[in-house]
Amino acid sequence: MASRGRIHLSITFVFFAILPLLASAFPGLFQGGNPDSPFQNGGVKTFFGMPIFGGEGETGETSPPSNDDGEPKKPLKHKSGYKKEEPRIDEPAKGGLKEGFYEKTCPRAELIVNEVLNKAFYNDSGLAAALVRLFFHDCFVTGCDASILLDKTPTGEEVEKTSSANGEFVRGHEAIDDIKNQLEYECPGIVSCADILAFANREALVFSGLPNYKVAAGRRDGLASLAKNVDDNVPFPDQNTQQIIALFNRKGFTVEEMVVLTGAHSIGIAHCANIIDRFQDQQKRKNIEPGYHGAVGFSCGNNPNQIFPFDTMTQYKMDSHIYKQLLKKKALIDSDQAMALDPRTSNIMKILADDQEGWFGKFIKSIIKLGEIEVLTGNQGEIRKQCRAVNPDTRGILG
Repeated sequence: MASRGRIHLSITFVFFAILPLLASAFPGLFQGGNPDSPFQNGGVKTFFGMPIFGGEGETGETSPPSNDDGEPKKPLKHKSGYKKEEPRIDEPAKGGLKEGFYEKTCPRAELIVNEVLNKAFYNDSGLAAALVRLFFHDCFVTGCDASILLDKTPTGEEVEKTSSANGEFVRGHEAIDDIKNQLEYECPGIVSCADILAFANREALVFSGLPNYKVAAGRRDGLASLAKNVDDNVPFPDQNTQQIIALFNRKGFTVEEMVVLTGAHSIGIAHCANIIDRFQDQQKRKNIEPGYHGAVGFSCGNNPNQIFPFDTMTQYKMDSHIYKQLLKKKALIDSDQAMALDPRTSNIMKILADDQEGWFGKFIKSIIKLGEIEVLTGNQGEIRKQCRAVNPDTRGILG
């Protein structure tokens, strides 16, 4: 009995010793059941995340995003032709894309995307981050051509979605399938999968708190998808700032636009298996806030499948708080911390951290630009009947 008592006291001491670390890392953690706390209800919530930009996925019982008053945030609902209050974007669409592209051929196209995802988001709040990542990884590889959605190609080579950078870390395909099925019923052969991804990305961002914005359409679907194209065209968590700047520069983005888009980590998570090395490396620990280091280590423990949010305060909201956290040396991944320490990027973070509305406007412009990367238009590519496969007649030509 005495032995059991000593064990109990030891466990109690360890638990209370870790509390200051948790409180330091998460100021809102012990304040009356903060709905954004990852430790609510006695356990770690199921979050959804982005190894670098966008997000891997975990389904589960998660709470929908909340407004500042604590009420559940309702997703955007709009009717075709109804003009909502939106930030002004003066730059015209590029690459043959056009706002209202489906106004005559499939007038309810954007509304259908909206309605399908309104339901899906409330059943799976992590889906929003998944769709953002899916869109980013599609556009950055061979342009916004929905090549990431293909299960196979006529050549039989490994496709993008099975690459090491995607694989288990991407999801959202079923939601895209649901949208495509409804659109094919409404207006067969009209709306491309590439445009569906662009519309879905917009709905995901707006659901997460970004102001609404218009999406130019007219993208066509690609005919190929190769896993070997992925690794050189997406950023990785262990890359340094110069490597990521070079990648974004190749895609036509400035350093500021890169930092702005990195703010999408605001709604992401990472698996402990992908981040634990950073927190066990003695050299890297020097650039990690001690309380945050203890909290992540406590949460991950010996479970590599555990997940942890990038933004510990508002992980369901698109906001500029993520920059404040990074500047305090509370980064889950090396690349984020490197940006927070590099003067070329940290100075931009400092400005964005205190200018929520300014960040919103810059993010919208940057995400619109992202959706214009190497698009197929006119007679290029095709309009797939199913997003997971090229059309049967195309297979014959390519095969």
